[in-house]
Amino acid sequence: MDGVLRHVDDLKKDAYEGASGAEREVRYRAAFELISPVAIGVLEEVNASLLRGSGAASVRSPGPDGNGGLIGSWALTWPALAGARSRFTREALAPVTISAVFPAGFVHPHLVAGGPVDPRAVSIIAWPMQVSSAADAEQQQGLLWAIATAEIHDRLYQSSWRIIPGP
Repeated sequence: MDGVLRHVDDLKKDAYEGASGAEREVRYRAAFELISPVAIGVLEEVNASLLRGSGAASVRSPGPDGNGGLIGSWALTWPALAGARSRFTREALAPVTISAVFPAGFVHPHLVAGGPVDPRAVSIIAWPMQVSSAADAEQQQGLLWAIATAEIHDRLYQSSWRIIPGP
């Protein structure tokens, strides 16, 4: 609940964890570094428990999102996923991805499933990225598990259960 209260306070003050202007990007990058070990830890646990260690987790440090904002992410892929195609579009499936987005015009960054968000969308499913300490980062572990689980389920929906290694 503390994160949501801090989020609302940020909105009232047009700040991110007390920072305004260009300093918000500095805080975002620091938050990304703090939460990275937790996000990678979650993806490595998913790899060990669901994929029998066949996958690999990676980090994409914050950079341009293509629309004037920033995005950084943590991804998990494995051979069966890399070779799978969507049953709907026949396109290759994306890695399981948790992203930290800071779209242009936003007061502060958010955690999302998948990749970039459209800052002009009527609605987005995102969680406040209120991380300013290692303790804040650890408190996000449950959320990161939920995002990873939703991403895994989406890949199953797009392809089939066959992308998960058997027992």
